[in-house]
Amino acid sequence: MGATQAAGLVRHLWWIYLAVTSVAAAAYLMAPVDAATRWIYVAVNSTAPIATWYGLVRHAPRRRLGWQLIATGLAASALGDVLFASYTSRGLTAPFPSVADALYLLGHLAIAAGTAALAARAGRTAFIDAAIIVAPLAGLAWLVVLDPIHTLGGTPLAQFVAISAPASTLFVVYCALALALGIHLRTIGARALLLGLFAWFVSDTLYTQQSLAGTYAEGSAIDLGWMAMPILIATAALHPSMVVTTPRRSALVMLTVPRAVTLFSASLVLPTVHLFWGPEPDTPLIIGAAVAMSLVAIRLIAPIHELARRAAHDPLTGLANRSLLMDRLALALGALPVGGSTRTGLLFCDLDHFKMVNDSLGHDAGDKLLVAIADRLRDTVRGGDLVCRLGGDEFVVLMPAVTEADADAVAARIAERLAEPLRLADGSEFFASLSIGLRTTGDGSDDPDALLQDADIAMYQAKSTGRGRTVRFDAQSRAEAAQRLRRDADFRRALHHPGELFCVYQPVYRVDDGSLSSVEALARWRHPRDGILLPAAFVPMAEATGMVAALFAAVLEQALHEQRTWYNRTGGWIPIAVNLSPRQLDATTTEAVLTALRRAGTPAAALTLELTETGLAEPETVEAALGPLRRAGVKLAVDDFGTGYSSMARVADHGWDIVKIDRTFVSGIAADPARRSLADAMVGMAHALGMVSVAEGVEDPADMAVLRELGCEYAQGFLLAHPLDATEILDHIAAAEQNRLALVPPRG
Repeated sequence: MGATQAAGLVRHLWWIYLAVTSVAAAAYLMAPVDAATRWIYVAVNSTAPIATWYGLVRHAPRRRLGWQLIATGLAASALGDVLFASYTSRGLTAPFPSVADALYLLGHLAIAAGTAALAARAGRTAFIDAAIIVAPLAGLAWLVVLDPIHTLGGTPLAQFVAISAPASTLFVVYCALALALGIHLRTIGARALLLGLFAWFVSDTLYTQQSLAGTYAEGSAIDLGWMAMPILIATAALHPSMVVTTPRRSALVMLTVPRAVTLFSASLVLPTVHLFWGPEPDTPLIIGAAVAMSLVAIRLIAPIHELARRAAHDPLTGLANRSLLMDRLALALGALPVGGSTRTGLLFCDLDHFKMVNDSLGHDAGDKLLVAIADRLRDTVRGGDLVCRLGGDEFVVLMPAVTEADADAVAARIAERLAEPLRLADGSEFFASLSIGLRTTGDGSDDPDALLQDADIAMYQAKSTGRGRTVRFDAQSRAEAAQRLRRDADFRRALHHPGELFCVYQPVYRVDDGSLSSVEALARWRHPRDGILLPAAFVPMAEATGMVAALFAAVLEQALHEQRTWYNRTGGWIPIAVNLSPRQLDATTTEAVLTALRRAGTPAAALTLELTETGLAEPETVEAALGPLRRAGVKLAVDDFGTGYSSMARVADHGWDIVKIDRTFVSGIAADPARRSLADAMVGMAHALGMVSVAEGVEDPADMAVLRELGCEYAQGFLLAHPLDATEILDHIAAAEQNRLALVPPRG
């Protein structure tokens, strides 16, 4: 036999064993009972501990004790069969009690203990549930089996052994139920093990009943159950799934509907039986019913506690949730003394840059970080303070009784404690910072929801002013927040109302001859109440609310439409530049731009996308979003160069086309040698990298003259032209053409 065949045989040993022993059991039942067939029974049962031990060694489960005890119990039971058969095969009657009976009892207890060890990780709820179900069986067993055995008389030892056998069988079924309620029953190993234990229980029960009635006969179907037990348990041990017969985690505390119905039905069995049968004595029924109902009450304590905990606490961190926070905040406000210095305070804390952890290491690492932060917050606040997690990376600390100075001190202590490095899942350190909004009040009539909103507003102010700081709420903050909310709603409406969002165009000229080179599209908002708004009034809001992509699409569509109109009127393409926000750089950018170009019929080379220098911080994102556009012919410009990372290397990495020098480096270069030197360096670096330079914000003729000397190719600013609407651009082109023709001398 080759190695492959041998390995296949071992892998399927479980069903080979099941088939062979089942055939032997069938032969035992069909053959007449004699000395030989009795030893078939013994031989089948004796193979079980050997097979079980082999399965234990082969599969090597992490928790071995349960299976070791089960194998020991099978061995004790098999040895008892050998001793018992040594009497019956010779036609002798075994004494009672005998060593075989002691071995059978030891087998019961060892197998029950092994099953309990397997079920141990299921938690106490599985054992309580099993006790509720077994309690009616115990009460009935006392009346029907144990009490009659006791009345038969005999020596104390004989009575003890006679009663111990059915009692230990009941203990086996109790442990089997605990295991069944604590594991998944889908695997062959689990099913075979439990079927074997319950088959043993059925045969023991029938044997006890027939023994009392004097009707038991050797070789009957009862023996089949006794043989099925070791066969099925050994089959379970030989099957590879035996390693998962131990629960992986504690059983759920919460009651499912089927389990609740089962438990309540089991607890009502004995009271129902007592309605129709009043045995003498009825003490077992009464005690059994009381035990079952008491266990049901105990079983309900944990789910009720769990429901209350889940209703008031965050499942990830164990902190209070919003519901509990608002309840405690209302109580704290109600306890404020009138006219005192004691106040109620809220710290609204938001973790800065948490998204980077989720994006780089995954949400599991992010969850572990949140748990670690929650633990630090618990350790940092005062004894009576309540820490709450609202969701995501937002935490709130309620300070029920605090002075203004104490509130500031708690906020400072939290910021300091959270600044200490945290170890991430990949082993790296994360230096957390919190943006904190502080709101205190001494007025017990304040609305809790409004106070939480005020703290939230202050937190967003902390983020907008640089992150990692604490901002105290004031009335102006609320007015500004309300204004932002109204402005956001108005802006969303404007996106769907033609004419509210429109473009003006800033001409860009050649520095050497003053000819029009291109235009830059600038968004404007014609607000129904506030008039014409510049981009600074709405672009940051669009970025914060995720609407910037819709704004870009609207500006791009309108700009390309006007560009096409100019082409139809002049016969030439006027290059146009459109600003692109770093917040919208993703995989959809390329397709959106190329689709707009195809729809307008505009060549890609006639479009320039301008991205501020801060957008270069993530090279991979920039390349994924803009690389295909540049290869398609769209030009890319770095806007406001010098105000962000000030690194020409970042620009060189992307191989862009245009560098736009920010107005802060252009204004006053004629009078300031330092500014002139900086501008000269920027123009020189752009040329060295094969790019052209555009000077922004030119307002002084002297500055324009210096730019010409430095070799800057293009310029824009109020000195040259203010932003114009689409019609004015056409007039501007016509006027420039007339001026050019006027300068051409007539032919002689």
